[in-house]
Order: sequence, then C-alpha cells, then structure tokens
Amino acid sequence: MESVSDVQVFRESLVAAARGPFFPDWEFHSLFGLDRTQVESLADSFSSATPLTGDIALALNNAMGNLLGYPHGQEAVWSQWLSVSPAELQVVFSRWRASGNEA
Repeated sequence: MESVSDVQVFRESLVAAARGPFFPDWEFHSLFGLDRTQVESLADSFSSATPLTGDIALALNNAMGNLLGYPHGQEAVWSQWLSVSPAELQVVFSRWRASGNEA
C-alpha cells in the first residue's frame, strides 16, 4: 500500500469527485466509467487496507486525473475538498501511476 499521506489523498480525491462541485451529473459516468453513487460508495469504504484494483483503481485514476485535467472551474473551493494543492496531487498521482497502479 502507499504511504499514509497518499491514502488520505486517495480518499479525499474520491470524496471530492463524488460529493464535490467538480463534475456535472450529466457527464460523470462518461468521465469515470462509474456512476457517482458507485464512486461515493468506494470513497466511504476506502481505507489503507483497500486493494488498489478493479473499480477502485478506475475510480482513483479518473478522480485524480479529472481533478487535475477537467475544466471544472472550481479552483476557489479546491481546498475545501482536498488538503493538497493541485501540484501536490499531481505528484501523488504520478507516483501512483509510475508504480503500475493504474486502471
């Protein structure tokens, strides 16, 4: 598993994606390959013991990638949802992808 701080960032990314203002309902499934309720359920059950495979890998990849790349226009509320800056999220995302944990 990743470091404790990575686990926190992973969970925050899932929560922000599922509950935050970043992605419109009409486009959510297209962006994530999962419904918002599925991502919310994955976020609620996510812990350091969660295997980073299957739907969780898909949700993590798309949450971090879309938080960084989708034109959500929500930079003003970013810190209400995530404890890391976009640059710090990019570092965590890149490290996770480099370790072979991608959807």
